[in-house]
Amino acid sequence: MLIAGLDLAAKENRCSGFAIIRISKPKSKLILLKCLSTDNEIVGIITEYGISLVAIDAPITPRPVMREVDRVMIKSGFKVFPPNFSWMKKLTQRAYNLYLTLRDLGIKVIETHPKSALISSRVNNVSKLCDLLGISIEGYEEIINRSKDLRDALISALVAYCYVMNTCIKVIKARDGKIYLIKELVISANE
Repeated sequence: MLIAGLDLAAKENRCSGFAIIRISKPKSKLILLKCLSTDNEIVGIITEYGISLVAIDAPITPRPVMREVDRVMIKSGFKVFPPNFSWMKKLTQRAYNLYLTLRDLGIKVIETHPKSALISSRVNNVSKLCDLLGISIEGYEEIINRSKDLRDALISALVAYCYVMNTCIKVIKARDGKIYLIKELVISANE
């Protein structure tokens, strides 16, 4: 099974970080991490790889308004920009259009917020988080540390992984939406 994370940019000429994880035994593996640009490129690679689930770092809502779920996130201590915040309006519109396209293709889409997912996991390092979840990132370590867009795409893919595995998912929800994060992971005292 292949799942993906997308750190969507507001504009098509900016890097939208994209990550694919292959879920397999004995160890799942990051198999692709790159910048994409246009919606057609994003949809094309998702369909080409047969991705079943995409976690998107962007508000998935038909209108760029402050949602109750955004208020719950903020009250829970997570710093999110609401969909009605200046440049977020364009991102929200792009995310919703992409969501509709992917949904119509039968692909499951969930909303996430990578920074909040990392905070909620209580792990302060993406490589360590991958290790704790049993995901190999061999060959991608350097690029993860260089690019915030790609790091956020990987965290989004880790949220998708937790969703599919149904073992490490945390959901912030309200009547108007759900934002998926990673629940606190137990780290031994000698690490």
